[in-house]
Amino acid sequence: MKNSSTYQDTEQEVNVVYTQGSWKGHMGRDIVRFPDLPEALPVITDIAIITTSNKFFVNNSHWQGIVGLAYRALSQPQGKSVPWLDGVLTQQQHLNNTITLKLCGPDKREAYASHYGHLFIGSDQGDCPPPVVTTPVKRAWFYEVLVVEIEVGNRSINLPCVSYNTDKSIVDSGTSNLLLPPKVFQAVVAELQSHTVSLIPSLSEEFWVGNEEVCWPEDHQAWDVFPNITVHLAYDNTSAFSIIVPPKSYLRPAQDKDSTCWVIGLDQSHTGTVLGTVVLEGLCLTFHRDRSIIGFSESTCGPPITLGNVEKSSVDFESCVYVSRGVSGLTLASYIMGALLGLTGLPLILATIRFACRWNVSPRLNHEVPFSTLDDVST
Repeated sequence: MKNSSTYQDTEQEVNVVYTQGSWKGHMGRDIVRFPDLPEALPVITDIAIITTSNKFFVNNSHWQGIVGLAYRALSQPQGKSVPWLDGVLTQQQHLNNTITLKLCGPDKREAYASHYGHLFIGSDQGDCPPPVVTTPVKRAWFYEVLVVEIEVGNRSINLPCVSYNTDKSIVDSGTSNLLLPPKVFQAVVAELQSHTVSLIPSLSEEFWVGNEEVCWPEDHQAWDVFPNITVHLAYDNTSAFSIIVPPKSYLRPAQDKDSTCWVIGLDQSHTGTVLGTVVLEGLCLTFHRDRSIIGFSESTCGPPITLGNVEKSSVDFESCVYVSRGVSGLTLASYIMGALLGLTGLPLILATIRFACRWNVSPRLNHEVPFSTLDDVST
């Protein structure tokens, strides 16, 4: 930030770990303005200067940073920073608490096929074309949604729907791949492998876990062999709609400059399902933050992602919601400390009860001992 005359270093370090990737940096404050967002006036906000990152930026994206657009509950350090978007909406209260995002994927007209898109602040629809289908935001931290089914080709992977949401499912444009819980990932990969057994040479296990790339031209038969992946999101408690992801979306360009090499854009996650750019490129999304819904429509740019119609289901999707039944380490420690305090305090409690009982016993007469007043000890 040597070129900024208004930057103030707050002398804080920040370390942010995502479901995929992480970064470290220094906290500071500065006046931030995006020229391509005329509706968002300059605002003094907290920013982080990223010094190191790991598996954070999309391959070949040439991105320079990230603007956090989730809810304030996720801001780091918690309770000590104000996100840029919250600052803009506080300063300009006439703006709707709405974001419209259109991710168009790689721009193949450029030499490095850099990713691009469009962002609108405070607009109900931006330029998302109709029709629009919506899904509810389950909790206001990440944009948490409810996945109710996943299909490979035309076949369901046939797992209990709560498996997809263990321990949550989120929409996150800052994540590159489609991340899936281990059992779901294994089931999806097994279905993909069954569809691609005819490929010569065969695909190695290293390819399926993202450690190896494959190279073939745009017109190779492989594009006809790989099936679509369909993700179904809840519309309400008994209805859902589908997002159909073609192979040219979940097979992503490899990190080198050869545009004929590809890596799989699926990965395992131990913190739930993440609908990353693999799913979102080719869609136009409107985040109605105050109404807790996300609108989806097919974009006018990007890969050919298709949205299915809203369809009724015989299943109550409340059964798909993950409910934690475990006890955290901190909670367990508090139970143990409470038990120890209870044991050490038990003698004092018993003594207090006995003392109270002695002083609250009413005098009474024993007719076998005439005219004598007896206390509880004599009795």
